[in-house]
Parts: sequence; C-alpha cells; structure tokens
Amino acid sequence: MPTDGVDETVSPERGHPISVRSLFTMALTRLRSIPSAALALVIAGVIISGIDWLQLHDPIPTVGFSGVQEGDFSISYGIVITILSRANVPLSALVDLKTQWLAWAIGLEALGLLVIIGAGAFALARLLNVPLTSTAVIRYAVVVTLFQVATGDIQFEGGSAVLFVPVAILLFVLAVHLFPLPGLLIAGYPIRSALRQSWDLVAGNGWTLFGVIVVVGGLNHLLASIPIIGAMGSALAGVLHAGTVAVFLREMDLTE
Repeated sequence: MPTDGVDETVSPERGHPISVRSLFTMALTRLRSIPSAALALVIAGVIISGIDWLQLHDPIPTVGFSGVQEGDFSISYGIVITILSRANVPLSALVDLKTQWLAWAIGLEALGLLVIIGAGAFALARLLNVPLTSTAVIRYAVVVTLFQVATGDIQFEGGSAVLFVPVAILLFVLAVHLFPLPGLLIAGYPIRSALRQSWDLVAGNGWTLFGVIVVVGGLNHLLASIPIIGAMGSALAGVLHAGTVAVFLREMDLTE
C-alpha cells in the first residue's frame, strides 16, 4: 500500500482468476463482518430519499426517475460508489429562479453529493481496513464529482441507434478497467497512479468484473425503481458494489 502522497505503483502477482460467484460470496462475508460499512450507505440512502421527497414536492420543476414501472431497464452502474436519486432537477429549471429557490436547489444537490461521497469513502475504508485520511477523501471527492458531472442519460433515437453497440462496448470496457479505482483512491493512491493501477489490475479478471458490473448495475436500477424509497434500495446495491471492490483489491494483495 502506498504512503499517502507518494506516487508509486505496486505490481502484485495476479495469477489467480476470480469467479463472479466467489467475488460476491467473499463480498457478502466481508460485509457481514463489518456491518458499519453497510449501515453508512443505508443511512445515506435514507437521506437521499428525504432529499428526493423535498425536490419532488417543492415548486422547482423536477424530472422523476424513469424505472421499470415505465418499461425502462438499464445497467445503472457508477465507476464510484453511487446512490441513484428518484428526482432530478434539470439545468433548464434553474433559469430565472428566485435567489432563495436557486440556493435551495443547489444546496440540496450539494448535500446529496456530500452524503454519497462521505458514505462511500467511509464504507470503502472500513472494508479495506485502511485509515480514512483527509487527502484520500479529497481525491475521492474530486473523482466522484467529476463522474457525477460528466455522466448522464444517453438517448439513442432514430439513426443514432446504430451507435449503441460500439458505445456500450466502450463504456463497459472503461467500467471494467476502472472497477478498482474507488478503492485505490481510499487506500491512498494519488489519482494518476490509481487510474494506471486500476487499468492494469483487471488482467485475467475482465469477464468476471463485467459480470459483477452487470449484476450490480441491474440490481441498482431495479431497487431504485421502488416508489418513494428507491434511493434506499439503490444504497443496497451500493453496499454490494463497495464490498466487491474491497474484496477484489484484497485478493490482489493491494491491501492488508
């Protein structure tokens, strides 16, 4: 494990492939032994559900979550540990808002982001058995914020639908190679080193991690579709996500 602030890359032995089943089994075992990690994300889900309720009942135009009730299904997977919200305030709704309502909308969004960052960082640190340093949290927060800003729903309509397959392949390749990234950041790796190490670590386990992503992402979408408490359901998928990241890094001998 690196000393915080030192850019170093570890090259452990990676000769043993891991199956999807064994990764989930080890993750559940780890989570049962450290219930505080799961509890932190569940509490975060409760808070996000409360924020959703406020956003859906205030006068600011809000877009509701489109889940399985509307016949939609997707692999809702974030590179970092995320909790899906059932309410979304589009940028267009912020135009011409009165100052107090603009501050209200921005404040709720910022609170939700801080809750997700804090819960995810705490859960990973507990599961990895590493100290949660301010430097690691800041790096993690930067990456979480960047992914939150950069990602969104991609709609394929008409002729653009032919682009779906190559774009989907590219997104899954990126998701697989960045699967260990959140854990590496919390373990103390600088962002650049964590990106490089994450990309290299998946060698020999790409298909396993693809399977994990499909299961976690599909479960996330299904649980988030539950009316009113969908964010708490999504938090449970986040618990599983954090657990699989932690045990994968432990199996790769990058944590104690």
